Amino acid sequence: MSRSKRHDSTGDRISALPDELLHHIMSFLTPRETVQTCVLSRRWQTTWVSARCLIIDSDQFSILWELKTFLDNLLLDRGCTSLDKFWLRIIFGNVYPDNIMDYFQIRPWVCHALRCNTQVLGIVHDGELLTISNAFTSSNLKRLHLCKFAVDDWFVEKLFSGCPKLEELELICCFVNIVMLSSTKLKRLTVTTSDNRSVACLGFEDLVIDMPNLVSLDIKEIPVRNPYFLNLSSLDTASVCLTTVSFKDSDVDCNVLSALSNATSLRSLSLTVHDEVAIKVVGRDVLRCGTFSNLKSLSLGEWCLGSGCSALLHLLHRSPKIQKLILHLTDLGASQSDHPEQHAAAVTDPDCNQTETPFICENLKKIEINCPQGDKRVHVIVRILFENITSPTEINITSH
Repeated sequence: MSRSKRHDSTGDRISALPDELLHHIMSFLTPRETVQTCVLSRRWQTTWVSARCLIIDSDQFSILWELKTFLDNLLLDRGCTSLDKFWLRIIFGNVYPDNIMDYFQIRPWVCHALRCNTQVLGIVHDGELLTISNAFTSSNLKRLHLCKFAVDDWFVEKLFSGCPKLEELELICCFVNIVMLSSTKLKRLTVTTSDNRSVACLGFEDLVIDMPNLVSLDIKEIPVRNPYFLNLSSLDTASVCLTTVSFKDSDVDCNVLSALSNATSLRSLSLTVHDEVAIKVVGRDVLRCGTFSNLKSLSLGEWCLGSGCSALLHLLHRSPKIQKLILHLTDLGASQSDHPEQHAAAVTDPDCNQTETPFICENLKKIEINCPQGDKRVHVIVRILFENITSPTEINITSH
């Protein structure tokens, strides 16, 4: 073999790869590194322009102005080349002007990503709450992740109608001024740790969720919004956290558990309830529950332990396929156990008229109790469980 042929056979093999593989390689690079590939060879001079994934992280820049200049030039060079993912993370701290103060600062980038048919759009920042002034319209967007935005009914209504393929919506640390979430296409919904700095301007209202094709639901601490579930018939996994700011008072009606018991495909449920008001509201709903016909994993906080663990036993009795139970006990709950008459969730022995007939959970093989070191409630909980569940079950206790 000639010297020139040997050189060709052992030369730049990466540049000979198809564009799809080169784009996959570029997905592991930062945007700056992606642009720098243009010096590798003639083939790479334009390949970076068609990279399908753009993740812009402020950690790669010293100040906001530097990020803005780089991104403006990058998008100008790219033109309208299609995107699969556009993720923007701007966290410089709270020092002005190195944070986002107005949505108009990032609106051109968002509009560019939507014009490029991105399927995934994420915007994370640590500035003031941003109000989106334009409707999102895209026939390709499947996942939207927003952090620290003010979101209202107008926005979500336009979002669901303007993005017919949207399957996943994540609202993190957002100010949620919404009373209705309705979609026949959404499959995953996350609303967690909502911003509560402006809740004084809102009144308590129901947050109605009607999503027949939703398979995953994660809702935590939405101020002055009582989750009210309509059709969640396809749900597979649900995680809900309720606090005193979820309800106006203890007389409010709540259907979280009773509605979820109608989701016949539900396999995993986590329910955390804080504060006396929320515990009383959810406690009434427990008694309205139907059968969780396919539930296999149940994770609960100490809210279910009052009155001889009556709520816990009620849920177990109505979960015939339950395989795993997880109980999370807190330091606060342990300190309150010395004064059980003052706290609804305090563990006490059941009265005679509260005792249920022992039942079989033939599939329940494991119970995990996560508790503070030396928590005196644990032995009472274990005894109550053994007295009411006749099937053999392994119990693991983990102290923290």
